[in-house]
Order: sequence, then C-alpha cells, then structure tokens
Amino acid sequence: MISVSNGLFHLRTEHTSYLMRTTDTGHLVHLSYGAAIHDTTGWELLEEKGAVLSTVPYWDEEHEHLYPGNMLQEYPTPDRGDARPPAIAVEYGSGSLTLDLKVIGSRVMKGKDLSFPAHALPYDSTETLEIELSDRLLPIMVTLRYTVYPECDVILRSARIANGTGNPVIIREAASLSLDIPSDGWKLHSFDGAWARERHENVRPLLPGTVVIDSRLGCSGNEHNPLIYLENERGEVYGFNLIYSGNHRETVSVSPFGRTRVTQGINPFLFSWKLMPGESFETPEAIMTYSGDGIESAAQSFHSFIRTSIVRGFWKDRERPVLINNWEATYFDFTEERLLELADEAAALGIELFVLDDGWFGHRRDDRRGLGDWWPQPERLPDGLEGLSEKIRSRGLLFGIWVEPEMISIDSDLYRQHPDWVIAQPGRDPLPCRHQFVLDLSRTEVREYLFRCLSEVFEKGSVSYVKWDMNRTITDTFSSDSSVRLQGEVQHRYILGLYDLMGRLAEAFPGILFEGCASGGNRYDLGMLCFMPQIWTSDNTDVHDRVGIEEGTLRGYPQSTMGAHVSASPGHQSMRVSRIDSRFAVAAFGVLGYELDLTKLDDEDKEAIKRQICFYKKYRKILQQGRFSSLHVSRNQRFWYSSLGSTAIAVEIQTLNEVHTGRCDRLVYPDAYESKRYRVTAVRESIPGLGMSEEFSVCASGTILRKYGIALAPQFTGNGVSAETRVLGDFGSRMYIIEEEKDEGACIR
Repeated sequence: MISVSNGLFHLRTEHTSYLMRTTDTGHLVHLSYGAAIHDTTGWELLEEKGAVLSTVPYWDEEHEHLYPGNMLQEYPTPDRGDARPPAIAVEYGSGSLTLDLKVIGSRVMKGKDLSFPAHALPYDSTETLEIELSDRLLPIMVTLRYTVYPECDVILRSARIANGTGNPVIIREAASLSLDIPSDGWKLHSFDGAWARERHENVRPLLPGTVVIDSRLGCSGNEHNPLIYLENERGEVYGFNLIYSGNHRETVSVSPFGRTRVTQGINPFLFSWKLMPGESFETPEAIMTYSGDGIESAAQSFHSFIRTSIVRGFWKDRERPVLINNWEATYFDFTEERLLELADEAAALGIELFVLDDGWFGHRRDDRRGLGDWWPQPERLPDGLEGLSEKIRSRGLLFGIWVEPEMISIDSDLYRQHPDWVIAQPGRDPLPCRHQFVLDLSRTEVREYLFRCLSEVFEKGSVSYVKWDMNRTITDTFSSDSSVRLQGEVQHRYILGLYDLMGRLAEAFPGILFEGCASGGNRYDLGMLCFMPQIWTSDNTDVHDRVGIEEGTLRGYPQSTMGAHVSASPGHQSMRVSRIDSRFAVAAFGVLGYELDLTKLDDEDKEAIKRQICFYKKYRKILQQGRFSSLHVSRNQRFWYSSLGSTAIAVEIQTLNEVHTGRCDRLVYPDAYESKRYRVTAVRESIPGLGMSEEFSVCASGTILRKYGIALAPQFTGNGVSAETRVLGDFGSRMYIIEEEKDEGACIR
C-alpha cells in the first residue's frame, strides 16, 4: 500500500491516501491526506500555486516563490523562514538551532521497526516507509517513519534523530508527527478535565494563532488527553493520538495564509536529551486517521487499530471477568473475615473476580504510610496472601490485588532505607502529595527491587488480576543516578523505566489481567495499553458524570479498555441518588465491575445485580469487543450502540426529566442494513435466564430503523411520576437488544 516513484510518495489505506513529494530543492513537502486515490496521474494539480508573499523569506533566487513559511512541510525545522511550530529543535555548537533537512534516501519495508518500548504491533498487510533527511552542513540526520495499517485506515508516525557529528548535541524538541493541512476553518475537539471528570469533549473553532493541548504532570494526565480531532463543516475529520504515557504536547497552528499545522510528541517542557556522537534518539509513535464521514467513523478506525495493534497478550481478545472491588465497601477498615463475607455474596451473585484493594501491606492503615513495603499485614491477613487467595478461589472466584509500585510513603521502611530513591531536588524539601513521593524508575536498582517484590506477591497470591495505581504526579524533577547526563532527561527516562518494569512483569506473568489506574483516569493512554489491556476510567462512578466521562473516552478508545463499575447510591463522589438499573446500563458499555458493599444490599438490589450479571455475560462479547457508535438525539437524550455480527446492544440515556415537552423519543439504529429486518426488544428488569424484563418486542425493517426510528415512550412522564422517581431525580435509561430477524414469518403481522 506504499508506492515511491520519481520523488512522489503515496501511502494508501482502504479508504485514504497520503501523498508527499521531494521538491527540486530537496525538501520533503506534503501534498494531501484525504479520500483514497487509486490513480495518481496528475498529482501535480494537488500542488497549490501560492501568491507572491513580498515580506516572507524564500529559499533562494532560483526559487523566489518557494516560501518556507507557507510550505506544507513534513518535518519543519526552526530558524529557516518558517515561524510556525517546528517539529524538531537540536542545539549544537554555541547554541544554534538552525537546521535545513533535505531528503537523502528512502526505503519501503514489510512490517515495522519495534525499537521504542511502547509500540504498535504490525500485522500481515503492514508496510513502512522510511525517508532519510540530513542537514547539508552538519550530519544531523532524521529518519521519518510512516507505517500503514490499511484495514484500520490508520497511519503510524515516528522519527529517529541521529548524531553524525563529532560532538555532543542536545535535543530540545522532537515531534513524533507533524502534518500541514492546506486549509483552515477547522474545529478542534479535545478531551479535557481533572480528577473525577476526565476526558470531557470540548470543541472550539481554530482562529489564526496556536492552540496547545499538553500535559506537564510527568504523565499523560487527566487535564488533557493526547487524543485530538480536527473537523470541518463538510464532515472531514483528522484524528491524532500518541503511544506514550509521559508529558505530551499537541500544537494546532493556523497561519496568516490559511494553512493549519498539527504537531504531536513529547512535551519539550522540562525535556532535553544529550546525544553523543554516533547515538540516536527514538520518538514515541503517533497515530493519525482521516475520515470524510465525521468523528464517529474516525473513532471507529482508532478502536479497530487499538484492539488489533495496541492491546496484546493473553487477554487481548478474551472476554474480561466481572469483578467486585472491596474499596468502596470497606476502604481501609477490613479484616479477612469481612473480605470473605463480601466474597460469599459476590459468588452467589455470579461475580467472577474478587479484587483486594488498598490497605493489605506493610503498616498501611490509611494513606499516610506503607507504600513501598510490599508484604502482607499479618494482623489483617493472618494466613498471608496465600491463605486469603486460597479461600477466595475456593469460592469459585479469581483473586486480584491492588498495588501502587511507583510510589513510596514518607512513613515506610523503604523510604528510611533508601531516601535517595526518591525523585527530589538536592537541598529542597520535595512537595508531598497524599503523603507520598515518586520512586525514581529511571534507576535500575529501583526497578529490580520492585520486580522482585511484586513477583513474590503475584506468585504467593496466585494473582489473576492486578490493579496498578499511581496517585500523584511528578514534581521536583531530579535524579541522583550518575547515568543521567541532563536532568531534562529524567521524566522521559522515568517512562522508559516504567515500560521496562511493566514489560518484564507482563512477560513473567502472561496470564495476569493488568488494569492501569492513576487516580482514576490520570494516565489513560495508548502507551499504558501496550502493557495493560484495560484502564480504570475514573474514580467517579456517579451515573450522570460517567456518561460524559465514558462518552469522551469512547471517542478514542474501545470499550474493552474501559473499566466501569456499578457503585452505591448515593454515589461516594457526588452523593447523588440513582437507580441501580441506570448505573448498570452505563457501566455495561465497558469492562463491568461492582464496587459497593454487597452485604448491605436488600434482596431486591441483590436480585437486580444477579440479573444484570446474567445479561452481561450473555452479551459480554458484544459489549466489550463490539463496534461502538453513539447518536445524540437531543441535548437531553442519546443512544449508545455496540454491535458484533448480526446483534447489537443499545442503551437510551435521558439525563433530564423534561416534563410535558410533547417530544417523542425515537430509536434510530444507524448501522442497520436497509435490506434486512431486525427484532428490537426493550428490556429493563428480569427475564428468567436472560436478566432483564421485556417492555416490548417489535420487528422492523432496516430502512425504518436507519432512517426513521421507532417511536418510544418517554423515560419520565411528568404527571403521575412515582415518588421513587421524584427522589431519584433526573436520570433515565432503557436497554435494547437489536438482532437480525432470521425468521421472516416472525415479522408478518
């Protein structure tokens, strides 16, 4: 799917084409990225003939209409006439940053290079184009990589920077991706928030100037996810994401001349990398996609790519177990007897995995102590992890455990023994957060300690699942490790060390299901998903808040990556009351879990949970691995769909009780085939053996479902609203099973 001919480079996926060319000055410029081009004859017509820009520098007297500041450059450099954000900045000599990179060669290879620790997996049809660039005056070389995933309509981008000079140079910026779009008028979709309100979608128009979306927290961050989209009025969309878990930066710049530039990669904030002669530096990989059919289509391309080429290992395509986590049931106040009572209830309800959360180790009685001391508390677990695990497993449940390996408590044996293992500036008191500091994972001895301790825990506990938490960000950046050349390397080396540790543990324990967590969704990124196939979406499990959090997450990440729990009412974060069926309806579109005290539920709620789990298990493959799409009917109502084969599960979500609006909701299924017929069953509570009660079951043609929809009764009715609904307030949900009708006679009335 890659062709190179006479300086023209054509990368083609199933539905898209990406074209570049080498100018007669030797520079690599972008031509177009859009709908697939099967015949490139006349590609010259794609090149825009710019007007004379009298005050803008041009290349030389032979090319006086070739302006660096208006060119569509593939990997722009600083201080050569282009004032837009550069892709690279390398300091050499007495501090100069000027580079002029020109094409010196290219090659096409099957598969891809796997040199960076967090990387996408190739498959049979994957091809990679490598284009080598070099500066004429000094041998600083850049190899641009473009890997094509045809079936997913995704192109992977990265760069390798090599120092061919005889002296050290310092990398100040190194983007993984730069894309110049020959138009403006785009809207930017970003996914922003904070703890307990992660990845809410925000849309803004792009005006002349530069917008920066970034993280400076030492991790990918809950403030701004590396996922972004650009969308125009015609429904064209460009999507971008980064396979990296550290500080990232996305810049979107609109020039005075109607060009739009996107760069993505490691954040240059607190970053510098000393490159010795003969050494090279690898950027993380970035991904991009194009769709002419809106963000929904672009998101589905990303979902497909993540399922096939990011998530890996034993659990990649397997159905994930339904779990119970004891955290909101007990917090730190538990005994082995209390845990076993919870496990008994879980087993009776059909739950498959018991997760022991924080508080089982060292002298951990609260969040002030114990992190780093990874051995079980004999007072709480008199028979150790082995004994508890055996008792849990004897009840037919898998056993899982919570750890926070990257952190160290101020009050811990480990800190008293190794204060130098903490990331901290010499002579300054480091800033505490949650009474803990960050371990320096750039140091080999720190990673060896953690690998040894965690391996012992996982082995002795016969652990099947690990929740890997990270409850603070990095400050006071400094490493006392002598191998660090510049302190600007520390945060990147930390991420490389984290990947090394997680990779070794994943290899040593291939059957463990690892779930990433960082104060909820503080590190929800593609780099973590290379090692952990699912991530805890947010500490906030309030059903209202989860709609925005999960919907934003699903804009870029598939359901199988998204941990989603049914918790207590009132919710522990919002104190909002909600129905248990609504909590399930939203959580069901991820990897389902329960996080509440099962021993305090009444029989009605227990029976509801039992029915929910039965329903979820029956349709788990569809809900976890299906093709997700969403449809906003109004500001108050939307439908979520997950489809696989001839069956889809849908949920109607109504977030406000709008009394006497006169509006009739309509179930529209955009993925229906007009030539087929479907049975639509609305379910709410209980069908024996299935799990939910049937409200109605109708047969409808694909045309009706796709173009018109089925008229539905409103979730709330105004007059006659029950006292319970008044108390519960303003959230309604209804689930549907949509199946292709095989029996034509069943649709004849």
